[in-house]
Order: sequence, then structure tokens, then C-alpha cells
Amino acid sequence: MKKKTIGSLLVFLILGGMLLFYILGGFNPIEIEAENLGEIDLSGVHFRGRPQDEALREAFQKIEDLKKLYPEARLHTIYYSEPAGKMDTMEVFVGLESKWVKKEEGLQMISLQAQKAVVATITAHRFVMPGPMKVKARLEAFAKDQELPKPEIFVDQIIGPNEVKVIAVGN
Repeated sequence: MKKKTIGSLLVFLILGGMLLFYILGGFNPIEIEAENLGEIDLSGVHFRGRPQDEALREAFQKIEDLKKLYPEARLHTIYYSEPAGKMDTMEVFVGLESKWVKKEEGLQMISLQAQKAVVATITAHRFVMPGPMKVKARLEAFAKDQELPKPEIFVDQIIGPNEVKVIAVGN
């Protein structure tokens, strides 16, 4: 009797977990396409340090405050190096498209040539979104298949709480 109860409970938990994963969008495909985005001009804050540094929080807060002034603006992040742990050094750029920012804001500007960009659109809850390495591998494979330049810079464009675009730019 105990084996049947435990077996039934285990099956119920597995099916419940799969249903929750489905509801959160975990089975949604990563949509990838080649796009000519022209030149992407970003204004923001460059951070290099540890993930728990106050300066990182301040960088994100500064850009979020600017974003509130322009609801159409999208947050962009470029992770040059991601930390493996809390004590590792990371390097990230956090910004908005330059058209939304006044020059006197004192932000760093970055310009990317994205005529041959590869764009992945991910629609899922953040808890079930695919990891950055999986998305990066898919973008690189797509670029190779389409005979596009190998992506070297990956720009995360936050569309909403459940949608992210990853723009891969190569030389």
C-alpha cells in the first residue's frame, strides 16, 4: 500500500512540476532570426567589480530611474565577463538607447554596428528562461548556419518581465 501511495505521489509531483514549467513558458522555443538593426547607440554606466558591490546596484538604479522618464525605452545590458561566484570580478554595461538620454546625463556611450545581427527572442518567466550559455550557443550556431559573422558581443534587451531579446553582434 505504501509503495502505491509513494508512487502515485511521485507521479503527481512530476506531472505538477511539468505543468508549472509549461505555464511559466519553460517549453517556449527560443525564436532566432537575422536582422539589420543598423547602428545601436547606447548610453549608460560601465561597471567592473564584484556582484555585491554597491556601485553595481547604483548603476542599475541610475538607469532604471532614467527609464522611468521614458516608458518606451528598454534596458540594455552587455556582460563582458560574468562572475562564477560572489567574489569573482564581473564587467557589465547597463544602459538605454541614446535617443532617450540627454547628453548632459554624464553617461558613457557605446555604438555597435548591427547590420548583420542575430536576434533571439525569449518569452518565459525568469525562473524558467534558458541560461545565457544555451542562448549564446544557439545564436552562434544560427550565425554559422546563415554564414553571418561570429557573434562577439551579446546585448540583452529587456522588453518586459517575461520577454528578453538577445542581440548578437559580430565583426
